[in-house]
Amino acid sequence: MSHFGVLAYRGTGHLNPLIALSKQLIARGHRVTFFQHHELEQRVRQHGLEFFPIEIPSFSGSKQQQVKTDRYKTAGCIGEIRDRLKRIDGEMETFLREYPAAIRAAGVDTLIVGEISLTGPTVAEMLRLPYFIVSTSIPHNFGWESPRNITTPLSWLECLQKEILEVSVLRMRGPVRRSLDRYRKQVGLGSIRRIGETFPELAHITQWPQCLETPRSELPANFFYTGPFIDREGRAFVEFPWERLDGRPMIYASLGTTRKGDPAIFHRIAEACNELDLQLVISLGGRRDPMRFIGLPGNPLIVENAPQLELLNRAEIVITHAGPNTVLETLMMGKPMLALPITLDQPAVAARLARLGVAEVLSTESRSAQQICAALVQVQGNSHYREAAQRLQVQICSLNGLDRAVGIIEEALAKYLPVLSTRRHLITFL
Repeated sequence: MSHFGVLAYRGTGHLNPLIALSKQLIARGHRVTFFQHHELEQRVRQHGLEFFPIEIPSFSGSKQQQVKTDRYKTAGCIGEIRDRLKRIDGEMETFLREYPAAIRAAGVDTLIVGEISLTGPTVAEMLRLPYFIVSTSIPHNFGWESPRNITTPLSWLECLQKEILEVSVLRMRGPVRRSLDRYRKQVGLGSIRRIGETFPELAHITQWPQCLETPRSELPANFFYTGPFIDREGRAFVEFPWERLDGRPMIYASLGTTRKGDPAIFHRIAEACNELDLQLVISLGGRRDPMRFIGLPGNPLIVENAPQLELLNRAEIVITHAGPNTVLETLMMGKPMLALPITLDQPAVAARLARLGVAEVLSTESRSAQQICAALVQVQGNSHYREAAQRLQVQICSLNGLDRAVGIIEEALAKYLPVLSTRRHLITFL
């Protein structure tokens, strides 16, 4: 049996699927240790997983004063880009310094690397440990492009910021790659661009199902679609005032746990649902105080956190930011959606939902209360959305994504370990 170490971004949308995958590995007799900031220890350990704390310092950027001239707005935007890249650089340096000693101390022999964990493959190569890359959304190397009617129009400064950050972070080019390559050179490694030749992952696995993906003529030999990494039994209990559900058709709205955009969107959603006499339930994802939203039209039920799977099962329509985990859970319940994507992979996910006919999608330019109301009427009144969602429900629920992913991992390791043993024997002999 193997002892897996998990290196992952700390966001909920990344941690939840990897915790579910790790629990499945434990059920098959393996050990799993998460390497994360100490504040996440209780959250990880409550699932029966091991934990090794990594101290991650806070890299605060400069605070730009609010000024009105275009000149200073430009300077502020460039400064923000510089600060974010500096923070990423600092975090990478910390991880590259802290991970190796921690992984050795924990006795890990195989790594599971979240795709957005930029230093993970380098750490694996430094330690000569086999590793797997896991995508919790559409893989970066497939691209996150989406049609212009979904993508939010950006100013030239916003475009510049988006390009610099996405090219640097997601495609590993530019300043982030240069920083990583500088460190790799210090420890005797070549450019990260060549890691696919010098020390490739045993497999790249995504929980994004192939039935939701854009058709592709070719895939890398070590790339695998699976299915949602969802652990129903492992969800923490969340209190909810079920007695306040009044029997009207229920709309569940969740715009994720991070980048929520303009809070006024909740007022517009509430106004639209009130016009249609629909009961609205809003989950704030643990990042906002429900008291700030008292007085919304129609008096919607607003909670800081929600028992999402249970509410999805009761909902008639789900309003989502098109985050992959909420989307996958919604489709597993066979429910249609209204997608309001904001950033990162969300527009690309929303584009796939629109193509498959399970959702109406509104860009940020088209989100007035009237437009949201019209989109809800369209989804509620047209059975094609629900029928498409139910067809996908059957396909996705049959995938057994966690079993499939663990099977891929175990099979790849079974092939790799004899090869590794032979190499070590030859080195000893020589």
